[in-house]
Amino acid sequence: MNAAGALVVLGMVIIVNVDVFGRWLANSPLSGTLELTEMGVVAVVYLTVAHAVGSKRLTRSDVLLSFLERRGHNKSSSALRLVFNIAGALIFAIIAWGQVPRVIDAWTRGYFKGNVGIFTAPTWPLEAIMLIGALAAGLQFCVLALRCQQDLRN
Repeated sequence: MNAAGALVVLGMVIIVNVDVFGRWLANSPLSGTLELTEMGVVAVVYLTVAHAVGSKRLTRSDVLLSFLERRGHNKSSSALRLVFNIAGALIFAIIAWGQVPRVIDAWTRGYFKGNVGIFTAPTWPLEAIMLIGALAAGLQFCVLALRCQQDLRN
């Protein structure tokens, strides 16, 4: 999924450059650039968040955890990490739960983004990416929580 996110970024770079050069050289912008880049940014976030969680690169403050580990309170640090990971899993489960009806609505009702007659794009692929990304991130948090639980047992 992380590689797909990188490809979406590459696609956005190409789209924006074609739009800029089209405006500059031919006074003809690329239709849908705004809509595609808006949707692309959201897609990149949800395609890459699971990798960020799994590689422990999700932004957070480790001041307290580092302090506890320096003082030799490794069990306390692992317990707090366990709580953090369980909370992360629950938050992404809630996001995924709330995303399911949005995917269904976007698919069945044919929601789109853009202006009719100029450019339109269906929203269901983005909604599905958000659902899959939230599920993957939640699973990554579960894996990290299980590892923290094993650390506490040892």
